[in-house]
Amino acid sequence: MPHMGRHVEGILGKVANVNIVKRLCMAHDAITDIGFVFAVISLFLMFSTYCVEVAGRYFLGVTNSWANDMFANFMVISIFSMIPHLTRAGKHISLTLLAETYPRLERPLGIFTALSGALICGLLTYMSFNENARQIARGIMTQQNHPLPMIWWSVFLTYGFCSSTFYFLRSLFTDPAVAVRSWIFPDPVATMAEE
Repeated sequence: MPHMGRHVEGILGKVANVNIVKRLCMAHDAITDIGFVFAVISLFLMFSTYCVEVAGRYFLGVTNSWANDMFANFMVISIFSMIPHLTRAGKHISLTLLAETYPRLERPLGIFTALSGALICGLLTYMSFNENARQIARGIMTQQNHPLPMIWWSVFLTYGFCSSTFYFLRSLFTDPAVAVRSWIFPDPVATMAEE
């Protein structure tokens, strides 16, 4: 059997082939980049929907029964498509008072934050995925003026939490195989250093 590459040495020892891990991480980053684009498009559609509603109501005297519903739906897509990108960039909420006061605690607190974030996001992924399955099985619809299948929107919650779980776990390792590769956010270290 031909040699397929070096092995990742880390906390768990020889875990997996570097090429496989690197490809999986690259796929994860590419999906996150696509999610970022979805979030930006959804934000534009929220703005457009709001403008159509205001123009219709105040200038044409016409109300749209779908505008408020779609605004809320686009907001869900925008928020939960953006969360993995923000987690990847390290822009998640973090209390840095202890790390700034006691610099030697920075690494242990970073590990604690990553493990806590992964645990919480993993639990939320599990709960959200079970709810997705229930919505599909029961055919649950939104309670809006124009009902749509709830799964169309709630799947974005599952995606956002699941992808963020993996970014928290990836932040625990320093191996180049798990490094972030993104065309949206090409060099997170340099960008964070500028701030």
